[in-house]
Amino acid sequence: MNHFKVFLFTLLFGFSTSVNAQITDISKINEQLTERPWVDISEHLIYGYTITQVFGERPAHQRHSSLGSITTLAYLNNDQLKEKYGKDSPGGAIELFLTRSTESRANFKWFFVVIRGEDDNEKLMEIVLEYQASQIPDANGWWNFITVLLPEKVDFPFYIYVNDRQSQYLSDFKFMVSQ
Repeated sequence: MNHFKVFLFTLLFGFSTSVNAQITDISKINEQLTERPWVDISEHLIYGYTITQVFGERPAHQRHSSLGSITTLAYLNNDQLKEKYGKDSPGGAIELFLTRSTESRANFKWFFVVIRGEDDNEKLMEIVLEYQASQIPDANGWWNFITVLLPEKVDFPFYIYVNDRQSQYLSDFKFMVSQ
């Protein structure tokens, strides 16, 4: 399926693919995603892929402590996805974890994900996340976790933007995924 058809399908039908089983026990999530906020230009090796947070760290009192809001992600390829979830997704999947200070702000209904290719010029897909209630606060506040299936294979490296429709920024978080 070409990129335009994926975009058109997303636009017309509000296409959002995610694994629906919500995790309610934070200890079952990869601790690299949950232990502390990431800082800009930090690299994290998770599931065999290097995830670099290009930007997203916002000036805040607790930004370098383990108390600030968290927005982190991991990438799983199609084979890893089958092992973990038993699903078939041509592009693999993104595990997205976040914490916020209020229950409403940690709901995925406010977020969407944009995937861009190696040159960071072309939008390959946009996935609007659906309502998913946040979980009871842990050390870093209200939290949420979702696995987003990618309907199309993406070449490495590629960029993932995690955007909050309630923020004042054009793009909120930018990550690069590389092998």
